[in-house]
Amino acid sequence: MANAFIFFIFLLLWLGPVIPGIIVAKKKNRSVHWMWLSVWPGIGLWVLIIMIILKPLKVCSVCGKKVGQEAKVCPYCTTPYERIPRSEEERKIEKKESMIKLIGIISIAFVIASVFITVIFVSVTAAFTNSEPYQHTIKLIRDNPELQEYLGENFERKGMISGSISTSGDSSGKAVMSFKLKGRNGISRVYVDAYKENGIWNYNKIVFYKKPGEPESVNLLDTPDIKSNR
Repeated sequence: MANAFIFFIFLLLWLGPVIPGIIVAKKKNRSVHWMWLSVWPGIGLWVLIIMIILKPLKVCSVCGKKVGQEAKVCPYCTTPYERIPRSEEERKIEKKESMIKLIGIISIAFVIASVFITVIFVSVTAAFTNSEPYQHTIKLIRDNPELQEYLGENFERKGMISGSISTSGDSSGKAVMSFKLKGRNGISRVYVDAYKENGIWNYNKIVFYKKPGEPESVNLLDTPDIKSNR
């Protein structure tokens, strides 16, 4: 369910800006072909934001060419454009509306970027916590009387998991990770180094450091028969 939700959010951020971008581009007489850049994930959002910021273009009633709002005559056929003078009050209102629009765009971009970063964080964290090396390590910690006494029963993971994990099908893979646990005696750190061969996870190192940056540790591979896990 979590992976499906993450995929949905990713798809929404990737393809969601396409239709609004086309609508905005048409309203401003801009080329909708810029939205083809949305084939690259994340680019469509920025194209949409740029489309919103850009001023509309005028279309010449004679030759049909598009020119900027400030043009007095069409540079292609020299047809003069009708210009309606604006009062100082109208200019102030327009400037205020532009500022509100800009603040709104920045706010939306910030929210979307925050959501995107959160999705990435959640997906990366899920990849680690759902992996067999992580689950196996937590089980070893819970089954170790010394660490149960040190951490207490209600210990929890704290902060991000650093490292990398990769698999090639079901037969091979590699995982190196480091994470913190918060328990009865404060923050501890766990380091795991594992590789998958012939569908079986083997462990080079699973070390529990009682205090980050200090040498006192417990080697969880000292227990017999735990160097590999199916």
